[in-house]
Amino acid sequence: MDVVLKFQLTGSYPSVIPEIAVRSESLSEEDGDELKCHLSTEAAKLLNQPMIRTLVTFAEEWLRSHGVHPGKSVKASTDVVLDNKKKQKKKRSKKTKSEDEEEDKKIPSMKTAEDVIKRILWDDKLDKDDFLVGYLDRFKGIVEKYFSAFSWEDIATVDYDVLAVPKHRIQYFKYREEKIWDKPSRLDNVFGSRGSGITIYDVIERYQPPSQQSEVSSVPDQPQESNGTAVGEQNNSEDYDSEDDDSDDGIIVTIGASVNTGYTGTQNQLEFGPDADEEKHSYWEDKLRPNYFLAVRITDGDILQAVEQVQDYLLDNEPVLGPCCIPPKALHITLCTLGLDTAEQINHAAEVLKNIQLEIASSLPKEPLRLDGVSNFFNRVVYAKVHYQQDFIKFVDHLKLLLRESGVEIRDNYEFVPHMTIMKVSRPVARIRGSKNIDPWLYSNFSDFLFGQQVVDGVYLCSMGDERRPDGFYVCPAEIHFR
Repeated sequence: MDVVLKFQLTGSYPSVIPEIAVRSESLSEEDGDELKCHLSTEAAKLLNQPMIRTLVTFAEEWLRSHGVHPGKSVKASTDVVLDNKKKQKKKRSKKTKSEDEEEDKKIPSMKTAEDVIKRILWDDKLDKDDFLVGYLDRFKGIVEKYFSAFSWEDIATVDYDVLAVPKHRIQYFKYREEKIWDKPSRLDNVFGSRGSGITIYDVIERYQPPSQQSEVSSVPDQPQESNGTAVGEQNNSEDYDSEDDDSDDGIIVTIGASVNTGYTGTQNQLEFGPDADEEKHSYWEDKLRPNYFLAVRITDGDILQAVEQVQDYLLDNEPVLGPCCIPPKALHITLCTLGLDTAEQINHAAEVLKNIQLEIASSLPKEPLRLDGVSNFFNRVVYAKVHYQQDFIKFVDHLKLLLRESGVEIRDNYEFVPHMTIMKVSRPVARIRGSKNIDPWLYSNFSDFLFGQQVVDGVYLCSMGDERRPDGFYVCPAEIHFR
């Protein structure tokens, strides 16, 4: 394989790192970008000393670790050439050129991270919440997040406060605890493209309760197109899973029994079939979703009027979205989500909230929250952006710390993005419209719209159910007020 590294040196070298370019007709674009990123990081460690030879050696080792064998390259005066075959000429003298080429042909190409993403998004037999993504952060190293926490749209189009990642930074995917695709080790148990003979359905079958194994195992692994979509398979991104959606603003919540999990008991008794009275499955116990949340209620009159103005504009253009609007009396900013599965846990959380009121009051944000501009989550939830000072984040962190110390379970599944939901597409409306997405042009005029300012004057413990209080707000086992 031909790999060419080009280092552009300036008069300040080696006190500054050189500009690095990677050229290869055989390397994929994302592999080339990743190698370049690693070389730049390595160069930063070698400042003020000669580094080119060290970087070339590093590149050779990186290529070998990824199953790539660097060979002859086009030479140029400004290029540093990887010529690994010359170094190994004596050891490999018995192999002819044709044998080397035949050996390279035996190594099948690996499906890309983008192929895996499309498979998870479009395969309606895969639950997105079962998958995790490990990606390379420039400052933190490898970071792992749930697949559903990311926006998989074009990264250039997402807002600054939406979690997105360049695909070439993705290092691995997991199905629950098991790696199913790993770039460094060239593992692919999603499609089986590296010859393992294992596909994602095989991995799922190992985790399925016996009563559900037949459903998955009976589905043959379909041939794949180059984009990772099964041949003859349609885009099912418009479909919803079968779980109940009782959340306040886009978090899917499972309350009671779930068809997908086979859950038929309480939190303390997870049953998988009539003969499993005492059998417990820790995974499904961990998978229980939040059913309560803590929030700041929107009480500012200017904000309430502004929200009605935005909602009226949206409904003038698409009246069918009427049931999707959040009533002004229910508007809020979520601080965190909780798991309260018994009456005892609910009462305990309510008591804890009242007991920490004075301590929380001492860390209140000094400035009100400014609601300015409109954005979206996955084109399904339209929300007003919340602009805040750092003391608001410290306030939320302090609140969560006190709750944890008191034994209240926090079940935050997503990155904390302070926001106020204005509209969320429900399943019935999505079926009528034929889509769960809200066209961005509907609210594009409000990208810089000022709603108003909300003082953090209280914290409400809210149930995620459909029931509302007489004043239109969520049912609250407890609430505390500061002003």
